[in-house]
Amino acid sequence: MHPVFRLLGLMALAVFLFRYRLPALLLVQALILGLAYARDPASPGRILQAVRRLRWLLLSIAVIYLWIAPEPVPGQPGWLPRWPDIAIALERAGVLVVLVSAVELLRQGTRPEEMAAALMVVLAPLRWIGVDVETLSRRIALTLETVPRTAELVTQAARSEAPGKRLAGWGAAAARLVRRIEDEAARAASSPPLPVLERPGLRDWAILVPLVFFLAGLTRL
Repeated sequence: MHPVFRLLGLMALAVFLFRYRLPALLLVQALILGLAYARDPASPGRILQAVRRLRWLLLSIAVIYLWIAPEPVPGQPGWLPRWPDIAIALERAGVLVVLVSAVELLRQGTRPEEMAAALMVVLAPLRWIGVDVETLSRRIALTLETVPRTAELVTQAARSEAPGKRLAGWGAAAARLVRRIEDEAARAASSPPLPVLERPGLRDWAILVPLVFFLAGLTRL
């Protein structure tokens, strides 16, 4: 699928996502994992790893919607969530899980330079207000590519470093990690020319249009 249309598909999902109920969220997540597996059997594992990094945020959402936001119900213990509150908590957490999974699927299937070129097309109207669209597109694409890599470096450092029990040892380990991240960022900061994307073909339109209608239809589930 054309990189611009992949990005438009993600944007369409983001538009409708917040209107989805739990069955629609489960269906979309299953489809994302299925598409990822069809392309690369190892891809769903990387998607779930990206979702796992959100575990504390997901826990915060659960606490807010299960015990902080709900109004007290007379005759019911305050610590016992009701099913409507559980459903709302699952839906709010599910929106975040699906969105992160979709972004990760897009990132895995699109090279950074293709992502930047696609972003330039989508963000082109911002030129009317003086925005440097190429620089903005490069930075967004680089961020999407670098953040997961930085998380991998932090995880590797946590597993491999042996800083010792003293605070100085932890400081030295953190300094080595920061230098490693800076070195990788400097290597990634080079700016090769962005590829010239081909015009979308009939096949791309035949995928995008039904996809948008399908995503819109899921709001009725």
